Amino acid sequence: MAPEASPERSCSLHSCPLEDPSGSSGPAPTSTLQALDPSGPLGPGHFAYPRAPQEYQEGSSLLGTGDQAALCTHGSNRSPSPASSQRDGVWKPPSVQRHVVSVRQERAFRMPKSYSQLIAEWPVAVLLVCLAVILLCMLAGLLGSQLPDFSNPLLGFEPRDTDIGRKLEVWKALQALTGPKKLLSLSPDLEPNSSNSFGTLSPVAWGRAQESLVRARRMVEPMEDKGQDSFFCGAPDKSYAKLVFVSTSGGSLWNLHAIHSMCRMEQEQIRSHPRFGAVCQRTATNECCPSWSLGNYLAVLSNRSSCLDTTPGDAARVLALLRSCAPYYHRGVLVPSCLGPGQNKSPHCAQVPTKCSRSSAVYQLLHFMLDRDFLSPQTADYQVPSLKFSLLFLPTVKGPSMMDIYLDGLAEPRLVSDNYTSISGMDLGIKQELLKHYLALDTMYPLLALAAIFFSITLYLRSLFITIMVLVGVLGSLLVAFFLYHVVFRMAYFPFVNLAAVVLLSGVCVNHTLIFFDLWRLSKSQVPSGGLAQRVARTMHHFGYLVLVSGLTTGAAFYGSYLSRLPTVRCFAIFMGTAVLVHMALTLAWLPASAVLQERYLARGCVPRAQGPRGGSDPWRLLLAVHRRLRGFRRAAAILSRLLFQRLLPCGVIKFRYIWICSFAALAAGGAYIGGVSPRLQLPILLPAGGQVFRPSHPFERFDAEYRQQFLFEQLPADEGGHLPVVLVWGVLPVDTSDPLDPRSNSSLVSDPDFMPSSPEAQQWLLSLCHGARNQSFFGSQPQGWPTLCFVEALQQWMERPACARQGADLCCGQADFPWAPELFLHCLKMMALEQGPDGTRDLGLRFNTHGNLAALVLQFQTNFPYSPDYGQIHHFYTEVSRWLAAELGRAPPGLRQGWFTSRLELYSLQHSLSTEPAVVLGLALALAFATLLLGTWNVPLSLFSVAAVAGTVLLTVGLLVLLEWQLNTAEALFLSASVGLSVDFTVNYCISYHLCPHPDRLSRVAFSLRQTSRATAVGTVALFASGVLMLPATVLLYRKLGIILMMVKFVSCGFASFFFQSLCCFFGPEKNCGQILWPCAHLPWDAGTEDPEEEKARSGPVAPGTCSEHYELQPLARHRSPSFDTSTATSKLSHRPSVLSEDLQLHDGNCCARPPIAPASPRDLLLDHQAVFSQCPALQTSSPYKQSCPNPKTWVNQNSQGQEAEPLQALPEVPAHSPKPQAEELPDGLSSSASTLEGLSVSDDTCLSTSEPSARVPDSMGASPEDLDDIGKPVPERGQLNGKRDTLWLALKETVYDPTLPNSHQSTSSWKGRGGPDGSPVVLPNSQPDLPDVWLRRPSTHTSGYSS
Repeated sequence: MAPEASPERSCSLHSCPLEDPSGSSGPAPTSTLQALDPSGPLGPGHFAYPRAPQEYQEGSSLLGTGDQAALCTHGSNRSPSPASSQRDGVWKPPSVQRHVVSVRQERAFRMPKSYSQLIAEWPVAVLLVCLAVILLCMLAGLLGSQLPDFSNPLLGFEPRDTDIGRKLEVWKALQALTGPKKLLSLSPDLEPNSSNSFGTLSPVAWGRAQESLVRARRMVEPMEDKGQDSFFCGAPDKSYAKLVFVSTSGGSLWNLHAIHSMCRMEQEQIRSHPRFGAVCQRTATNECCPSWSLGNYLAVLSNRSSCLDTTPGDAARVLALLRSCAPYYHRGVLVPSCLGPGQNKSPHCAQVPTKCSRSSAVYQLLHFMLDRDFLSPQTADYQVPSLKFSLLFLPTVKGPSMMDIYLDGLAEPRLVSDNYTSISGMDLGIKQELLKHYLALDTMYPLLALAAIFFSITLYLRSLFITIMVLVGVLGSLLVAFFLYHVVFRMAYFPFVNLAAVVLLSGVCVNHTLIFFDLWRLSKSQVPSGGLAQRVARTMHHFGYLVLVSGLTTGAAFYGSYLSRLPTVRCFAIFMGTAVLVHMALTLAWLPASAVLQERYLARGCVPRAQGPRGGSDPWRLLLAVHRRLRGFRRAAAILSRLLFQRLLPCGVIKFRYIWICSFAALAAGGAYIGGVSPRLQLPILLPAGGQVFRPSHPFERFDAEYRQQFLFEQLPADEGGHLPVVLVWGVLPVDTSDPLDPRSNSSLVSDPDFMPSSPEAQQWLLSLCHGARNQSFFGSQPQGWPTLCFVEALQQWMERPACARQGADLCCGQADFPWAPELFLHCLKMMALEQGPDGTRDLGLRFNTHGNLAALVLQFQTNFPYSPDYGQIHHFYTEVSRWLAAELGRAPPGLRQGWFTSRLELYSLQHSLSTEPAVVLGLALALAFATLLLGTWNVPLSLFSVAAVAGTVLLTVGLLVLLEWQLNTAEALFLSASVGLSVDFTVNYCISYHLCPHPDRLSRVAFSLRQTSRATAVGTVALFASGVLMLPATVLLYRKLGIILMMVKFVSCGFASFFFQSLCCFFGPEKNCGQILWPCAHLPWDAGTEDPEEEKARSGPVAPGTCSEHYELQPLARHRSPSFDTSTATSKLSHRPSVLSEDLQLHDGNCCARPPIAPASPRDLLLDHQAVFSQCPALQTSSPYKQSCPNPKTWVNQNSQGQEAEPLQALPEVPAHSPKPQAEELPDGLSSSASTLEGLSVSDDTCLSTSEPSARVPDSMGASPEDLDDIGKPVPERGQLNGKRDTLWLALKETVYDPTLPNSHQSTSSWKGRGGPDGSPVVLPNSQPDLPDVWLRRPSTHTSGYSS
């Protein structure tokens, strides 16, 4: 930490020392650094470096066009001092600087020669092009197609394009096209024909039709006794709105307080509403009818005018009456036909006591108002029976008219509850309308989730501009995907669930954004002297590879869901997969251009810090104090995060890899057992239209799930349309011509060209089919008026009737020879249909076209299989009927072999699809993910391990969903199909980082990948988990389940990727070329520096004399410096000389630069001229104009500028591996900083690995003071000495900044600071000779991964 006497300037990304203004005088030389105008486009703190045209060369390490990040040490608004240097108190003329290479040459335009150079030099143009593409696609998508219609959000959840689904669609089309003046009719003459109700009933409506007939007979029968029954407006009906009351305290509702509470609640919350009078049923006196409630029935049986007037005695007397009449009701004797004083009653009605059948009140109480367990045969002997639920029928028809009443008086739980009772279930008929209302109202929860995601990006990056650009990128990707979806793919239907792509794509985006800026900061810290083009190239080398593999894998996983037969799931798969691929392509240009734009134009300039504790006003001091406190917190958070992700996590994963593999494998196996064996995901029991759409505690959902079965009138008796029918169809092929991706489209009919029912063989086969069906075990009794299966028998009976003579005695009557001629058969069928058509009540199964010809046969019969939501029972029915029909069609004549059957199979079709498709979809998604990973990495083990981690994530997620009591409904199938795509990205992060690691051994690569990407992965997981939590309070189940699946998948995926995948790599991870599909001329990251010397020498060819065949990099600077070293640096700094920038510093061995013998050295001996060290070997000054040839290959000598020889150069001994580690400096970006130094990613530095890296620990070069050289007993370090334990040493140098305002005694602790990371400055090797330039070092960039380890 610098003392107070040395003020600094603070930048957003770096700190800049304030220069001494006393050293500026006279005009500045033209070859020195010049500051730009602060009002210019680059802003303060960015400078241009003019370059001499004759010194420019392509591929050099000098800063090129677009490299705007410059050193803050040269960033003052004044010109540098004209004095070049000072030696022995004599100032030398600046003529020595005329040969110095300039850094930049201004040009009006230069064609970019690489993608990174294009991004670095033209970021605004790249962003404008991307915006133009987005706007054009948005306009084309919105104007070229209709806007999405979300009026029916549950549309599209029925299976299409399946065998059962196609038959159901054709059957619905056949029903819709049959009737008067339509394509098909029941008789050949359309004019006299009247529509037959049974001909156009859908399979779902069969039971409803029978139920309505019985309901009219049982519930709306007129009562002869109008005494007590005149109080109500008829009997309760299922079409009326219903409310379910329960006791608040959990006791029985059969007490006076609870009964009065129900009456008051109805009056206050419902009848007092202004809209109630407009929607209620009215009496003859134009008053609203009373409700059918327990209190009103109690008042009727007790002759009270109101339910509030009843007494405890009335309740006791009615309970006694019900107790005596309940046995007759449960035995089925007390039925509507026995009620009233009428004389025409069934004989069994004589068993019913008169007090029970005098009025309908007793029957209606037991049948409608009270739950099934009250006074049942099991509880009839209880002294005090318990009434758990009581139903109330409102005199209003269910439907949209109840919407306002519900929202104003019944939506809030506090309004429908008091100390005695509460309304816990409702059936108002507004479930679909309320769903659309809450879909719009609950949109705030997904918006809060998006806000949490992007707030985490802002907090991590501390940049609002980047967050806005990322948000624009996500929205732009969705708009382009919408254009491709509608215009290119010609998709007409846009389901509501496609909007979930906004949240899911944001989850993919946050991962890419955090990884990119971690790599961006890492590249900046490793190559501080490099410009923006080099930084973009290094960053995109890793990030572009990661985004391509991650985007393609995620998109392929989403596209795999297209295998589903649910139109909504298929549409979502296409849109989400397209959005991921578009976002991948946009990210490769949008994100780096935004980073360059912020770095160049929007980074804050240096602002002076406060000059003392009393500087500024009180509010300013308060803000500064708060800022210092927040800075301290950020520093602590950075230290903790660095400890966790750089030390503890790699150590924990590697040391406990046995435990992680066993634990996560057991979790995956347990999830597979729970989800697939027992208790497994349960199939739905309701169709999507009547399924669950709100949270389970919602009154509408509780009525459907809990209370509907508690009342006996809701049960459908076996003789009231509850059996499954069989519909046999000939003449129409089961071909669905509608769009399988658009549930709004309807199918047309495709006629069978081979249909021929009139041949003698066909007549005999149809008659035998009728007889054979009657002999089957599933053939049930046929209700009166039901369509017939045996129309041939009906024709025979019609021919034998006397009425036949009136239609055509000479043709059809008296024809006993069977089979008949085809013409006679068709003629008699038409005659019978004409007679049956206008007056008949039976559907004969004949369908005639507009020309009067027989076009189709539709034969129906009732089975003895009761309708059930159980998948096993319906599957048994479908299998048995299919087997029987297949056997019969095998014996059919050619004209009738194309027949098929259907039934009430809507729910079974959905259950059958959901029982088989999710496993197939997930398997295909995993296979596509494996193929994409294999194509991206060309490494088989890594691809297998990645897919194993993704599969474990999916299996454990399924098991957790079963434990949460989820059903495998349509929404669950949608999210499960998306789970593979959601769980891929974290695993791909580690996979690519492992693959690009330059270390050949697996443990080092595991530690490398964890250090490089674990922090961004953890922050992304926390952000997505928080966004999922924010969606849990939503009322709409779709939003809640989206939040749950987002939390669960991301959390489980992070665990499997960080621990299971990495542990697998610790054991079986590929080393070097293991498992790699090699291609010719392919180079891997770990191949550099690991070849055999003979092979390398043979490959490189013969070595010329005087050259070096082996290259070594410098080891880090020694920790011990002499005081004269500070003096030389100070002299160089005060001279303001531009230094020479050297990019490829390589230490040659052999004939070029022989290593001198090690000899004791004093501190004075350590002060050697840098010119002697760096110029004697040509490789050490590749860019220096002072380059000289090696005069002596055996020894290094120190020469000054006059050619005088100095003392021999002594080599530095290697630094002991146990040397203490200096205190880590504060990272400028706090928690958001990734490993910003080479040491941060060094696998061999401070890790728990002892075998992963054989080399000694690389010490840090910062933090040492010159006084440390005076310590007695410590060896004097030598310079330029390789440690002998490794072939390549990475240069871990940091800029040494000298403060001229302080004495030399303070330089050890205050002015020697590690720079070279965030401020973009190069590493400087100060020269001890004042007349020679410094050497600027650029960090090496030869590794394939782009990052040092």
